[in-house]
Order: sequence, then structure tokens, then C-alpha cells
Amino acid sequence: MQTQTTAGPAGPAVLEGVRTLLDGLSEHWNAADGAGYAGLFTPDAAYVQFNGVVLEGRQEIADTHDLMFRTMLYGTRLVCEDIESVRMVDEHTAVVVSTGAALFPWQREVTAKRRSRQTLVLVREGDRWTVASFHNGRVKPFPTSGPLFAVAAKAVRLRVDRALRSRQPR
Repeated sequence: MQTQTTAGPAGPAVLEGVRTLLDGLSEHWNAADGAGYAGLFTPDAAYVQFNGVVLEGRQEIADTHDLMFRTMLYGTRLVCEDIESVRMVDEHTAVVVSTGAALFPWQREVTAKRRSRQTLVLVREGDRWTVASFHNGRVKPFPTSGPLFAVAAKAVRLRVDRALRSRQPR
């Protein structure tokens, strides 16, 4: 596990609390326990799934995950790979960036195709951290070279130039 503190006083106790929370998310996910998973979120949490769908509040997070654990995510296990950064906003609020994936039973390790990056806003209540906001997105680096990149870049430029010309007064 790679852990980097980029700003603020995220000492060992904070990092341990963050790791405990992420481990809890994995444990509930791996048990297909939507209510337990959602129980680690604040009652009014915002949750953005990897496909952009927004879930609002602990109950919707629980209900959606219960359904998904019985259908599209049946048998999956959640793997938290790295905590990339933990930045303390104030004494009770942290912004965490991590990577991981939901793996199906036939998958042994996280592949580039399955890897996601999460940004979490955590709030500390006593000695317990909960998730106030969660955003999950697939890691798909933007291509910057190669023949397909050159063709795509040229096509975009042609479309933009055509659109700009059509807007000019005649």
C-alpha cells in the first residue's frame, strides 16, 4: 500500500482511521451487505457511481447496493489497492484519493481495465470516520500519441473548425 499525505496534519492516527474505514467498506461489500456498507456513510452522503449515476443519502446507497449485490455485482469482492493521498481540510474533515476495483470471482487481480479511482470526503465523529461524499471513476488515461490519436485529433480539429466557420456572419 502506498500512502502519501499531501497537506494538513494527517498523522498516523488519521491514516489508520482512513484505512479502517476503507477496510470496512471492503468487508461489507464482500459480504454483499448493502446496509452495512451504507452504514459507513453519513445519512446525507452523496455517492457518484463509476457510470456517473448519483445516489443521495445512506438509504439510497443501501438499497442500490443491495440490488446490485443480488444482480450485476453478484459475487464480487472490493479491493482497495492504494491510498494515494490524504489531505486534511480541518481537524474533522479529510479528502482521500484511492484506487481499487470490484472483482468478479473469476478475476484474481485488478487489471487496468477494471481499475477505478475514488475521491472521498470523510468526516470524523469522535474516533470514527464516515463518508460524506464519494466519487468513483474508471482510470482511463487520455491517449496522447500513436496513429489512432493522430486521426482522432485531426477529426476533432476539422469538426471544430467547421462549426466555427458556420457560426461566422456571412
